[in-house]
Amino acid sequence: MEGIAKIKEKIMEEARAEKQKLIEDTQAKARDIKAKYERQAEEMRQDILERAKKTADEKKRRILSMAQLENRKAVLQVKQQIIDEVFIKAKENLKKLPDEDYQKLFGEMLVKSVISGNEELIISEQDKNRISPDFLNKVNEYLKSQGMQGNLKISETCGQMIGGFILKSEDLEVNNTFDSLINMEREELETEIAKILFEE
Repeated sequence: MEGIAKIKEKIMEEARAEKQKLIEDTQAKARDIKAKYERQAEEMRQDILERAKKTADEKKRRILSMAQLENRKAVLQVKQQIIDEVFIKAKENLKKLPDEDYQKLFGEMLVKSVISGNEELIISEQDKNRISPDFLNKVNEYLKSQGMQGNLKISETCGQMIGGFILKSEDLEVNNTFDSLINMEREELETEIAKILFEE
C-alpha cells in the first residue's frame, strides 16, 4: 500500500535524522555506568587486599560481573527508550503534516480502501478541519468516476486516533488509522530502526 510505504519512509527518515545524537547519548550513558561500577570495584579491591588477595580477586570478579550485567540491562533499556521516542516523534510528525500533504495521503489511502462508496468515515476530532465536506465531495466525485456510489459520509462520532480513518459499512470495518498502521509495522520497523541507530 502506497500510504503505508510513505508512512514507513517518514519513520525511517526520522530515525536516520536522530541517529547520531541518540547513539552518542547511549554511549555516554553506558560509559558512565561502566565507570561507576569500575570505581566501586577498585575501591573494594583495595580494602580487601589488606586481608586476603584471593578474597579480593573473587569479590572483584563478582562485582565486575554484576556491573556488566547492569550495564547490559541499562543499555537495552536506553535503546528501547530511544526506539519508543522515534515512534512518538514519527507520530507527532504525521500529525503536523501540512494540510495539503495530509489530504493527499489521506485521499490516496481512502480511495484504495473504499469498497462500495457508501461507507461511513470515522475521523479524529483534530481532522474535522482538514477533512472537510468539500474534501469529501471531491473524493465522492472521484469514486463516482470510477463506477462506485460516491456516498461517503463523515460520522458524527469522532475516533481516538492521531490521524487516518476508520471506514465503516454495514458488515465491514476497515481500520486505516495511523495508530493501527504503525502498530502493524512496528515489529519489522523496530528491527530496521535498531540497525540504523545502533550499528557499530
